[in-house]
Amino acid sequence: MNDGKIHIRAKKKNYVRNSTVVRIKRDAYNAAVDICNESSMSLSEVVSEIILQSIDRIVYDREE
Repeated sequence: MNDGKIHIRAKKKNYVRNSTVVRIKRDAYNAAVDICNESSMSLSEVVSEIILQSIDRIVYDREE
C-alpha cells in the first residue's frame, strides 16, 4: 500500500508506568544510531520522538 501511511497489524498491549525495554530489529537500531550521530539527542530521545511524530500516520489493519 503506497498511501503514505504506516500500516500496522492491530494488537492490544497494556500501558506501563515506567520506562521499559523494547527489542527492535538490527536495521532499525542502526538507523536510529545514524540519526543520533547526526543530532545531539540520545538514542531514547530519538526513538521516542520518531514514534510520537509518527502517530498520525499509522493505520491499524484489523483482521475481520
